[in-house]
Amino acid sequence: MTLKIACVQTDIIARNPSENFKHLDELFKKIQDDRDIIILPETFTTGFPAEAELFAETEDGPTMTWLRQKAKERNCVICGSFITTFVSQQDNKTTGQQAKANHNTLVWMNPDGTYHAYNKRHTFMGGEKELDCGQNLITINYKGWKIRPFICYDLRFPVWLRNSYKDGEFEYDLAILIANWPQPKAYIWNTLLSARAIENQAYFIGVNRVGIDHNKVPYIGETKIVNAKGRTVAEIIGDNENILEAEIDMESLTSFRNHFVVHKDWDNFKIM
Repeated sequence: MTLKIACVQTDIIARNPSENFKHLDELFKKIQDDRDIIILPETFTTGFPAEAELFAETEDGPTMTWLRQKAKERNCVICGSFITTFVSQQDNKTTGQQAKANHNTLVWMNPDGTYHAYNKRHTFMGGEKELDCGQNLITINYKGWKIRPFICYDLRFPVWLRNSYKDGEFEYDLAILIANWPQPKAYIWNTLLSARAIENQAYFIGVNRVGIDHNKVPYIGETKIVNAKGRTVAEIIGDNENILEAEIDMESLTSFRNHFVVHKDWDNFKIM
């Protein structure tokens, strides 16, 4: 089983969702028609930092509408993150009313308009102070693959990204991590992507933005796909805007897992 991936390493126009939609519309014309998944960077409509008071969207907002349209047109999954707001399921303890919560949410949009959503667990120091931390991991079953999404700062936290092996099954085969990862931390980006792939015996795809944001922060790009041995199998070199198209295969992953059975010695613990 193979997955055909397109990773969109794009510059992001700060605080301007409509212009980012137009720019992505043009970039999408360069992507092959047979892709299974198109992956966009973190906060692909506005850039970083997150400004929930200006850009948080509801389920029927413009970004969800655009994602649904594009997934249907391309007949593939499209995923990326943006700032969302919704009514939480927990009653506000002081008012008795349901409280709104803002998150940095990765939406996995299917061609039929159904979707999965992952709320970023580790909100970044300062840049996401207005956002709530996500509480739940999700695993998406897609074309024979178990896929787990993460967002940017999550990469630094190995317990949250931990894979597990039970009754002959891995929790996930592929992790997708989207980011706005700055240039001064390029070594950390590359090192941790490989480390997480090795320790979890899974493919890792890291999709990062390029360009300079409105706070004069430069971004490295260096979008890449890393196999379970920690080796880069496809990448965009440098900080140019580009699209990485590649295929990953389950057979090579299974072969490696069967050959090197370190997963049978993984420590058994639960995240509380």
